[in-house]
Amino acid sequence: MSDKQTRCPNCLTLYKVSVMQLTVAEGRVCCPKCSAEFNALLNLVVNQNDLIETSPPRTVTQPIFQQISREELVDFKLEKQNLADFFNRKIKNSNIDLRTYLNTLKFVEDNTLNTFPSLHLATHHNHKPHTQIQKTRLYYIMWTLINIALVSILSFQVLWFNPNLLDRYPILNTVFTQTCSILRCETIDQRYKQILVKNLQVKVITINETEFSGQLLNQFSKSLELPLIKVSLYKENQQIKTFIVSSDEYLVESLTGIRRIPQNSPYTFKFTLPISKNSIDSWKLEIIHP
Repeated sequence: MSDKQTRCPNCLTLYKVSVMQLTVAEGRVCCPKCSAEFNALLNLVVNQNDLIETSPPRTVTQPIFQQISREELVDFKLEKQNLADFFNRKIKNSNIDLRTYLNTLKFVEDNTLNTFPSLHLATHHNHKPHTQIQKTRLYYIMWTLINIALVSILSFQVLWFNPNLLDRYPILNTVFTQTCSILRCETIDQRYKQILVKNLQVKVITINETEFSGQLLNQFSKSLELPLIKVSLYKENQQIKTFIVSSDEYLVESLTGIRRIPQNSPYTFKFTLPISKNSIDSWKLEIIHP
């Protein structure tokens, strides 16, 4: 196979090419020196004398293309034939080959991608539009009762978990108590009423100090937070003073730090009030929730 020469029309550089190389890409090549693309077939140098006369002294012949051997060309043709056979294969019991499947795949995906099922969410089972159904009086009454029930449940939960509101508003306390009596639920006041005062003792400490001591017994089925003790003092059947004693004030030193009182476990308490015992006739201790 004889080598031929071609000239770059831009920089006039000569290159060696073969017939096989000229047949690839219809003779289109790229000059590595000036990066110009040209047709090597149209710029072949046939006459060696013209080559000497026309080529400038500074140009040199550079082999840039590798020659392809006949064995490599045969292997390339075999691989091309095997690749064509691969696309012509068919699955068992199918009339569609791989080439046809790949050509139609994009068409099927484009058609199914923008297709969504019609769910008819805005219509009823009788296939009438939602706006055309007339709402009767029973419809509005039913939804009004449902909303009232939901608001009542929410209000009941707010009062249940915020007992301080019941102390501030007696009307709410009355309504809440009646509702609990109907539903047979125990309010927080009813729970703390099951804490009893046992072995109460009152004695004089000084002229102006009186000591109260005894035991608290929780008869509720669960443990409760330590309550407050409300002390009401009376003189001639008239209430003269009221004291609220917290758990930090009435717990003895051995029980300091305890915050809950378990079931059926007596807790000893002791506290002192700044009042003379001779100035009062009677007293009353009440257990209230904290």
